[in-house]
Amino acid sequence: MKIITIEEEAWQQLNSRINAIADYLKRLDDRSYDDLWVNNHEVCQYLHISEKTLWRMRTKGEIAYSKIYGQYFYTIGAIKDMLNANAIQSSDEFVQELMAKGKSYIEKGRKLKADKK
Repeated sequence: MKIITIEEEAWQQLNSRINAIADYLKRLDDRSYDDLWVNNHEVCQYLHISEKTLWRMRTKGEIAYSKIYGQYFYTIGAIKDMLNANAIQSSDEFVQELMAKGKSYIEKGRKLKADKK
């Protein structure tokens, strides 16, 4: 095993670069689902609401959506925005747990592309 020594300043710069890369990758991972489209049924199941409640939210302009041939679609990002706009207070722990459950729910139902351009 070789031992390599470097100056403290060089180590700090290297360490900060590694941390910056790790933070960037973490942010990419968190946003990778924001552009995923889901339908009415999936949104209702995920939020535990009825289709009528979702309809009310659409008509009040509380959630962004697209309509194609009579079917409504929403992005995960639009759902997050709606939830954040109506958030009262929550801990970061609760939000992370919710995101993990949401990712798990989506991954069970779909196969996502591993590489996104």
